Amino acid sequence: MKIYTPAALAAIERGEAVTTYAAAILCDPPVRVWRGYGPQEIAGEQFDGIGDQGIVESVGGALGGGEQNITLTLSGVEPAVLAAFDAASLRRAPCIVYELIFDGSGTLLLDTQVIQRGSLDQVPVEDTPGGTATIKALVETAARGLGRRGGRMRTDTDQRLIKASDGGFKAIAYAGQKNLYWGGKRPATAGSALGAQRAAANYRLPSF
Repeated sequence: MKIYTPAALAAIERGEAVTTYAAAILCDPPVRVWRGYGPQEIAGEQFDGIGDQGIVESVGGALGGGEQNITLTLSGVEPAVLAAFDAASLRRAPCIVYELIFDGSGTLLLDTQVIQRGSLDQVPVEDTPGGTATIKALVETAARGLGRRGGRMRTDTDQRLIKASDGGFKAIAYAGQKNLYWGGKRPATAGSALGAQRAAANYRLPSF
């Protein structure tokens, strides 16, 4: 559960809060940007504003599910910048995605929350001849762990997000799951529905 500052909660309750995002890619040298204008200090580090050219897209999942992905998109990249871009150097670089909450004016930062941590998996580039390009960074995040600080280990990829040299899951294709129903009714499945149909088909009305 996120714990917001009192000022951020008050702005959210009044409907005045402005939310945006920031990303820190810890390559060499690190890249720290946020979706806004001008420099902004976040978690003691300086982030550069990229205006409205950056987008954060998250693919949701269930608690305890497999790893999730976040796509960071930067549009309007000039050809000169693209020529110096080295996607290979970003491979497996750690990445942190932040949620920023500002006041209604969009100038006073009220709170900062880390929403995802992971590492860069792919960095595809969409280039337009004679125009600007779009760079996408696909961030592979750890599995959700039912409120735990660490990710739930279900695959070799999940394990290596925590420690890259740990191959304890390399011989496991996918860890098993067991669903517990705490006093509730077990959800109906397609199999149970078909079983009910077969029971109905075998039932005969009495003849009079």
